Amino acid sequence: MKQQIGTYFHILDRNNLSDGTHILHIKELPPPYSSLETQQSIVDDWKEKFIEIQPLYGHLNKYGFVISGGIDTENGSAIVITHIDYCSDLSLDNGRTHLQLFDRILSINNIDLTLVTHDDAVQTFSLFQGQPIVLHIRRLNPVNIEHIDIILPFDISNQSLGITITGGIDNNIEDPGLFITQIDPNGLLASITKNNQLQIGDRLLEIKTNYTSANLQWVTHSMGVQLIRRICQDNKRVTLVVAHRTTNF
Repeated sequence: MKQQIGTYFHILDRNNLSDGTHILHIKELPPPYSSLETQQSIVDDWKEKFIEIQPLYGHLNKYGFVISGGIDTENGSAIVITHIDYCSDLSLDNGRTHLQLFDRILSINNIDLTLVTHDDAVQTFSLFQGQPIVLHIRRLNPVNIEHIDIILPFDISNQSLGITITGGIDNNIEDPGLFITQIDPNGLLASITKNNQLQIGDRLLEIKTNYTSANLQWVTHSMGVQLIRRICQDNKRVTLVVAHRTTNF
């Protein structure tokens, strides 16, 4: 089971970014987050569940997904699902369609995977080759999601967006998300968005245009900043997908 490392673009059409990066056309995929209907705080943005996975038919040593991460990697200490094989025939589904990208695996068949190296996680999976497995996963499910449409000025190449973000999978914290920690009231984004659309504490989930979409859930801090800047520099109409904090009373 190899480690999958990469940037998660959902591409609708061919696009050349200004730095020369070329992205090929692929089918659009749904964002790997969902929304619940109950109010919760940001610490409750996660839900846990158990999912049973059978070995793949004809490939008893495989389960149809790829994991990344581990305490010895630069990709966050959690063991995370970063690729799921497409299932074209639901009659052959081994349970992997119940998984989502960036699900965090807490345990496999009651064996704890929360503080293990990547190789230790792979070895644990190998113990159950050819057998059904039960994954205890933690999934991001923010409640208060907003899509904020932004029309940017013609040239912002040398202009700050006016927000400060922290977090990322390279920070040794329990929640690897990217969060807005400062908003310049005179900054670019504050001046072109509606009142209080962006708020301190917002979780950045995705930035997208009509052509590209970059998932911000499982990226390093520097990669998140780079993706936001690149997409804003190359497109004048941008949508930020954020999860606002909510408060329980």
